[in-house]
Amino acid sequence: MNRLKSTFRSLKYKNFRLFFPGLITSQIGIWIQNVAISWIVYDMTKSPFMMGSIMFLNTIPLFLITPFAGVIADKFDRHKLLMLIQILFAFQAFLMTVFALSGHLQIWNIMLLGLFLNIIAAVDAPLRQSTYVLLIDDKKDLSNAISLNSTCFNLARLLGPAIAGTLLSAVGAGWCFAINFLCILPCVFLVAMMDFKDQKSDKLKKESLFEGLKEGVEYSLHSDVIITLLLFSATFSFIALTYPLLMPVYTREVLNSGAQTLGYVMSSTGVGALAASMFLAAQTTLKGLKYILCFGAFLLSSGFICLGFNTEITAACFIMFCVGFGMTSAFTSDSTLLQSVIDDDKRGRVMSIYTVCFMGATSISNFIAGSIAETIGISRTFTIFGVTMLVGAVIFLMKFLRLQITPHR
Repeated sequence: MNRLKSTFRSLKYKNFRLFFPGLITSQIGIWIQNVAISWIVYDMTKSPFMMGSIMFLNTIPLFLITPFAGVIADKFDRHKLLMLIQILFAFQAFLMTVFALSGHLQIWNIMLLGLFLNIIAAVDAPLRQSTYVLLIDDKKDLSNAISLNSTCFNLARLLGPAIAGTLLSAVGAGWCFAINFLCILPCVFLVAMMDFKDQKSDKLKKESLFEGLKEGVEYSLHSDVIITLLLFSATFSFIALTYPLLMPVYTREVLNSGAQTLGYVMSSTGVGALAASMFLAAQTTLKGLKYILCFGAFLLSSGFICLGFNTEITAACFIMFCVGFGMTSAFTSDSTLLQSVIDDDKRGRVMSIYTVCFMGATSISNFIAGSIAETIGISRTFTIFGVTMLVGAVIFLMKFLRLQITPHR
């Protein structure tokens, strides 16, 4: 009972209690939409290269907007910004629903609406990540709040693909987008009910966006701990987060199955990720977190290698469970350690750099992964990616063994 209470200790704070359920429902909806889009695009084009190209073009805003989004989060009221972002997410989902249910969903409007979604997401990620510290009253619970945030995403990763696979098989993609719209709506109202103070630095208020960004970059570059954690995120997200792009191809060409199986395999990743999130949420100290990070990197790498040699559906589900557990153990530990060492007035800007490393690297790798998969085949692609990550895991293990990480007070 005490361990369960410790796992969910951030829920004792009113603002976090309001934010938590809305985040779960909205992320489930986004996963439903993402799986539906990846399936539709592959069905229309039959080309992994085209899938990677479209995803790359849609994520260009991450490079252009995200660095300044962190400055905006540090300069302006986060509550108002969060409210605006939720409304825009709902509007994008509504437009996708209209196009799909009216039978007018094509590659061009998928690309345009994907571009619109990623403009919103470019602001949302650093804004949301830098807001958690304001939703709790005691900074000692920040790591728990970050882990529960990861739990939201991983519960969505568990439920979203399964729901998407069922809807795609039963009623088509249009209803996937409609469900996404309905899932986002509660988040709009819950964010409106939140009440927290967001104090701003007078110096930053007077600075331009470029001056604020420069200060954040210089601050990050002068810390070995921050640089190492950012490089880890960029390296592993560059490779590991290609799996949503590659899995529809893997399901069709290696497992010789359809949308329902895709839902099962993707949900297995969510089960593993959810298990890792709950394990991390129960931790009451940052001690040993860098070793959990390295363990996750090794497990993730091994999972990709195993996918390259597998042809069975059941085995694929088990492997993706391990991939999900390893990925979440690595990325959540990395994010938690990073947030623990950042000064509060630089939080938005550092997390915007983290977002560029985490999500921006993925946009480039999706393009590359699609090209590689089309050239050498999906199984060999997973094997090469896994071996590359394994080498990276060894390098970062040696780096983290020498690194002293002291939480900022």
